[in-house]
Amino acid sequence: MAVLLLVAAVALLGPLFAPYPVTEPLDIPYAPGSRQAPLGTDRLGSDVLSRVLSGGRSLLLNGLLVTAAVCALGAVAGMTAAYRKGWTDTLILRLADVLLGLPAFLLLSVVVVATGRGTAGVALAAGLVLLPESIRVVRAATLRILSQDYVEVAVARGERTANVLGREVLPNLAPVLAADAGVRFLGAVTVVATAAFLGYGAQPPAADWGLMVLENRDGLTLQPLAVLAPAVLLLVLLLATNLLLDVAFPGPEARVVGRRRKVAQGVSEVSGALLSVRGLRVERGEGHTVLDAVDLDLAPGELLAVVGESGSGKTTLVLAALGHVAPGLRHTGGAVRLDGHDPMTLDERRLRRLRASVCGYVAQDPRTALAPHLRVGTQISEVMRARQVPREQWPERIERALRLAGLDRPQEVAHRLPHQLSGGQRQRAALAVTLAAEPRLLVLDEPTSALDTVTAAAFLADLTRLRRETDTAVLLVSHDLASVASVAGRVAVMDGGRIVELGPAEAVLTDPVSERGRALVAAARPGALASAGPDEPEGEGALLRASEIALAREKPVLEGVSLALGPGDCLSVVGPSGCGKTTLLRCLAGLDTPTRGEIRLHGEELARDVRDREPGQRRRVQLVPQDPYASLNPRHTVAAIVGRPLVFRPDIPAARQPAEVDRLLAQVGLDPQLGGRLPGALSGGQRQRVALARALAAGPEVLLCDEVTSALDPSVAAAVTELIAGLRAELGIAVVMVTHDLSVAARLGGRVAVLHDGRIRETGPAARVLSRPEHDVTRALVAALPHRTRPAGEDVTR
Repeated sequence: MAVLLLVAAVALLGPLFAPYPVTEPLDIPYAPGSRQAPLGTDRLGSDVLSRVLSGGRSLLLNGLLVTAAVCALGAVAGMTAAYRKGWTDTLILRLADVLLGLPAFLLLSVVVVATGRGTAGVALAAGLVLLPESIRVVRAATLRILSQDYVEVAVARGERTANVLGREVLPNLAPVLAADAGVRFLGAVTVVATAAFLGYGAQPPAADWGLMVLENRDGLTLQPLAVLAPAVLLLVLLLATNLLLDVAFPGPEARVVGRRRKVAQGVSEVSGALLSVRGLRVERGEGHTVLDAVDLDLAPGELLAVVGESGSGKTTLVLAALGHVAPGLRHTGGAVRLDGHDPMTLDERRLRRLRASVCGYVAQDPRTALAPHLRVGTQISEVMRARQVPREQWPERIERALRLAGLDRPQEVAHRLPHQLSGGQRQRAALAVTLAAEPRLLVLDEPTSALDTVTAAAFLADLTRLRRETDTAVLLVSHDLASVASVAGRVAVMDGGRIVELGPAEAVLTDPVSERGRALVAAARPGALASAGPDEPEGEGALLRASEIALAREKPVLEGVSLALGPGDCLSVVGPSGCGKTTLLRCLAGLDTPTRGEIRLHGEELARDVRDREPGQRRRVQLVPQDPYASLNPRHTVAAIVGRPLVFRPDIPAARQPAEVDRLLAQVGLDPQLGGRLPGALSGGQRQRVALARALAAGPEVLLCDEVTSALDPSVAAAVTELIAGLRAELGIAVVMVTHDLSVAARLGGRVAVLHDGRIRETGPAARVLSRPEHDVTRALVAALPHRTRPAGEDVTR
């Protein structure tokens, strides 16, 4: 920064300190340095020092002007292309492609010929050279931001395009724009200086660093300073800018190797154990313990489930077992033995070899575990290429891996892209990619958190089969004790970085000895069913009514779905993964456009697209997204997030809005003091409550809740479910709850609609549907529940 500021000061303020006019001859051409001219003279006999001090201002100002223009136009064009899509996106991208396809030198020459030599033509040419890349960078970043739930909530709320882009997108785009501005400034200075060197830019006798290099190149041996002085200043300007960009926008933190803690003395491991952990300690900062003296053993063919609530240290433990400590954490004690080696003491190369030969890891979210642009078969092939498996064995190994992962049509799945698979299929495909390496230790992080009961039960059953067929050891992380206890040999309960209970799964499930174990078991039981609520409203009595909703993409997603809710009603929409639950909710919200059917609110037909609905209609139907981490804008405070819908309410003047925000936060069980915090400082449960408060701020009559408990721990999920039930009773709000967790439907009561293959197969009061299911799909969902979480009195034998 200091060097950059110094060079910038020389360029901008240098003309004020130039000893002589830049065109005044002082001596013979290329005279050596003297007291009168310390750097000598150039080819015209002018003072080199004066010309150097005066030659950077035009270059720097032109570079900044081009950078500002390119970044502004690139931001507007890139965001517009990403947001509008369709022909607008196509037109902008094709224009950018045309400019990218022209060689920079050719484009520079054509523009200069058309506009004449000088700085104006060079600035225009530099902008045309740099603009296409800026557009593409901004467009790609905007597309990623637009996929976040908080943007869709803003669209559903009825925000105008300018507000969506300005409030929701631009703040999160700022780091990308800042980094891009630095890169474009480098490009602009390079293009402007190159143009001056080629004689296109500043014309003699003007002073310009690039022009000085061009003019004095023939006298390099006679007077090198006339060339080296401006060239060095240019080089320092570019290098200082590059270094500043590297510091301001660093890449992923490099993992420190070669300084790892040695194996603790006297550490013993269980004979035959594939993985042993002894006294493992991991800390954050100074003295904050994340893992505290953890002991663990895992034998070949064993499935060990590590359970606990968020923040208990589960993921940190299993990653440390693989030799990885996240940035910001430090390994401060204890040792790990993985297949006879301590991964904490290995260098990067040996650690990679150990992991490749022993381990397989499947992350929690299959959307990030699979590369979106590669077909499933290709991703499996990459693993085998890395393991140097002969190419002729690839087809057989791909099919075997997919079948081991429980995918029945392996050839069809292998040719699909990840987005063409359901959530359960993506989870299994990610598992197949890992199984292709034939690991002896399989680490799974929350593999069932986003799956319905049938898919989750089948996935866990496949794990049992896999262990028997391959003798693979499985380390399974979960917050749902009831679901994993049926397949685990042993269960380790974590709390506060410690293992507070470790024993056989059945013993932990039936008679937990730790307080945390008892809490997890209690949270897995839904308890008594909530009241069933009134029958489905008839005729004009319905608050919200959807009739024969259908939507088709490559194939039908929804076919003839109808539902109705009165004030205070609750409808839980359940069904297997990929059945169309979320699509139905998005159609009700106006974010997806159904191909057929109608939606009415108070008897008035709602437009299919939310942008075409009246402001009052948009306000009365509010969406609460699934992911608490993606549903809140990370750049806005809690108060700003909750307060934004109040702007659209004429009954609450601006002066009352801060007090209303505090009231709403208190209503959802949050301390109003949290209003000044950013979402990153909140837990998952707190974020979900903020999302509810934001929806309530609009004064809705219908809440559309999309899997709002799927990413939460059981106890937190139960609290959020009870909060929604209380709001329904207190405010008379109708709730449509999309969920794969039948315990949520049991707690909410009201009615249940079972969706399968885009059609409602069964509907009725929750108490009846969950205890006496009639349709095969419903019976399968209820039967797949862990036996200790099924509603009392159910009969699934029919």
